[in-house]
Amino acid sequence: MKQIEDDEIEVLGTTKKERPKGKWWIAVCIALLCVLFIGYFLYEKEESRQEENVEIIPEEESDLRIPMRPEVVWRADSINDVALNIYALQNLRVELALQMPNPDDTTIYFTLQAADVRRDNQEILGDFVLRGKQLARGKRKTGYCAILDGTISIGNSLNDEVKEYCIRQNGDFFRQYILVLDGEIQENRLKGKAMRRALAQQGKDFYIVTTRNRESLYDFSEALTDMGFTNALYLVGGISYGWYRLEDKVYELGKEVENPLPNTSYLVFRSK
Repeated sequence: MKQIEDDEIEVLGTTKKERPKGKWWIAVCIALLCVLFIGYFLYEKEESRQEENVEIIPEEESDLRIPMRPEVVWRADSINDVALNIYALQNLRVELALQMPNPDDTTIYFTLQAADVRRDNQEILGDFVLRGKQLARGKRKTGYCAILDGTISIGNSLNDEVKEYCIRQNGDFFRQYILVLDGEIQENRLKGKAMRRALAQQGKDFYIVTTRNRESLYDFSEALTDMGFTNALYLVGGISYGWYRLEDKVYELGKEVENPLPNTSYLVFRSK
């Protein structure tokens, strides 16, 4: 047997190959890249799913809504066997006047009588303020319409807080029967049946609502409530005269009289 010297190495069995240094780092990097790729794929998939579920805000509900042109939009409707004409007042401002405006003024879209006038002394019935000046006093009717800078506020109160504010701000104010307040019917003393009219509110929008037949005031108020109006103030009804502009044509309400009562007041809706 050959003797192995101290400076010689004898390899027994199969020979093992030496692993190159640093190869395990390559494997780690590949694994990390795979993890990142999978994570990115799942993230993109989730983003795509969420975009599909995004609620698209309609244009009319966005801050970039297109302004409505001034107009009156009419529709006929009925509820509880009460037939109604409903006039939506779109992009209009309102003011009080003591003279019937001229239909030739194309900036005006609707006008009709507002406060009642007493037949005995021909004075306005209830508190009445025009351009900051109080022209009549009275608390028989608790409902009111306050007008500031062409904007309407309907309420029900006997105190003078709102009226005095209108005086200080050179606004308009008049009293009438309140029919609906905060979606609830309000009791009134008027009896019998007649052609009825109201200034009604639904959200931020205002309407003129008239009956097509003679109705009791309670049935009229109930119909307004069931139609979804939140507030409504009675206006001079019957055959009292007024007119409105619909698609550039003037239509009349009621019956025109040659000599209207002195101090007859009108709500006038005109373009802003």
